Amino acid sequence: MSWSSLLAQKLRPDENGNLPRLWFLLGSEPLLAIEAQDAIRAAAFKAGYSERKSFVFEGNADYSPLYEALGDQSLFGEKNLIEVVFPRATIGKNGPAAVEAVIEHADEDKMVVVSLFDYDWTATKKDWFNHLMKSSVCIRTDPIDRNAVPRWITERAKEKNGQTLTPEAANLIAERTEGNLLATSQEIQKLALLVNKPEIDVSDVLDAVSDVSRFDQESLFLAMLEGDARQVSKIIDSLQGENVQIPSFLWMLTDVVRNLLLLNRGFAVRTFGLSEAHRSALNRASRRANPKLLELMLHRLSDVDRMSKGLFVESSDGDAWQELKAVCLMLSLKRK
Repeated sequence: MSWSSLLAQKLRPDENGNLPRLWFLLGSEPLLAIEAQDAIRAAAFKAGYSERKSFVFEGNADYSPLYEALGDQSLFGEKNLIEVVFPRATIGKNGPAAVEAVIEHADEDKMVVVSLFDYDWTATKKDWFNHLMKSSVCIRTDPIDRNAVPRWITERAKEKNGQTLTPEAANLIAERTEGNLLATSQEIQKLALLVNKPEIDVSDVLDAVSDVSRFDQESLFLAMLEGDARQVSKIIDSLQGENVQIPSFLWMLTDVVRNLLLLNRGFAVRTFGLSEAHRSALNRASRRANPKLLELMLHRLSDVDRMSKGLFVESSDGDAWQELKAVCLMLSLKRK
């Protein structure tokens, strides 16, 4: 069953025309979480839930505003939609009691949507987690396995655009967007605007799907390798301003740093397809860069990848573009 069909099925009112009172959105895929939230809000407002209250809690948070919202009695018979977001499963010592209060107070006048974005197997063993699962309608918003992304792309293009994608075309879009469903969704929308035909093949994708320009790619890599801080900042700001998706070029940037580390340690690397200027800059940068610095850059690029997909990274403000710029500027320090 496709994602849209699953949402539609979950949101179908019962025989009395009523929607479920308690929802549990579980998973860290931003696009799926956003679409599930939007669909529930639309259905709730259509059903007369006219006021929305939203809360975000983590760690040892103060849950009193939530208790107040759950206990509110409207003087005018208004129905409330209450949204509770847990970015992580560390909900503090007072969190389980708050979850129990949510389960108890969700009724025909208060629809409650609980979202848990980041969790692991240990969370699934908690009593509050299992009670919430049993008491709610659960919608999974977990990341889609990389091998399943082409199928997801094919289904979405058919539902949104009425277009059929060849397997090769779907695979190409999946490769270019690196599993980032937000970026993938944008590319599918662009196909509908730019390709006026019922079946899309690889040549259509190559012509229509946006990709980071070769000039910008090469310019960014060369500026980073040469330690040109001003140019690095300018190019990254330009890419952000053009709404380029970080995962579409991050893998190439990671390869550059990985090649630097291999060269620094005396290993040969593949330079097929690189310009002479790129190869020369790569060799120069590998001689001046500290291997510990390069290892740190690889770790931080991994953090950039997580942040660009909406995932939490500890000790970070969550701005993937600023973190990307900071990593690229590290080579401008020209450490020995």
